[in-house]
Amino acid sequence: MGAKASKPVQSATRKFPARAPGNAAPPHTRPQPSAQPREPRPSSMKDDAIKRDSVDPDPNPMTNAAFSQRLKQMGVATPNPTLSNSSTATSYPGFPEQKPGEPRFPPSTQNTTLNALEARQRLQERAQAEYEDRSQGSEFLDVGTLTQVLIMQGRGVPHADIEKRFRLKRGVVDRLGPKGVTVPYGQIL
Repeated sequence: MGAKASKPVQSATRKFPARAPGNAAPPHTRPQPSAQPREPRPSSMKDDAIKRDSVDPDPNPMTNAAFSQRLKQMGVATPNPTLSNSSTATSYPGFPEQKPGEPRFPPSTQNTTLNALEARQRLQERAQAEYEDRSQGSEFLDVGTLTQVLIMQGRGVPHADIEKRFRLKRGVVDRLGPKGVTVPYGQIL
């Protein structure tokens, strides 16, 4: 059933219970000062109840004498090597020795993020060089050209003819794989 059909009808106005005449709420009055003045208590005096309440039942472990004694018995900790600039620990095995105060980082050849960024930079440089000099033919394809190449490949047009028509470098269409391996979106066989 619908949400409205299963709920009771509610009126738009809210109804409050009525009071019998004469049972009205008394007017709000301010309390009058009492006739007997309170005896002031000196703030500098503390009784035993106040002193017991002020003591922490679970003392801070950092100021606990037994905790401090156990720390002294354990001795100085030996740090693990880290990649922190402030680390004074020894370098990782296989790392070249570095001068004191010099940051300790893994070699860039082992850093996959840096490797990916360098590869992307090399591809960008090649694409820019190709864009500036198209006399050698294209190796990098835009989406529109790639779609047209794949459609022609799917229709059985020889790779050499496709490369000639779009002025592509020799072997570019072969790298897309055989017919049917790569297909344009919406053209799934």
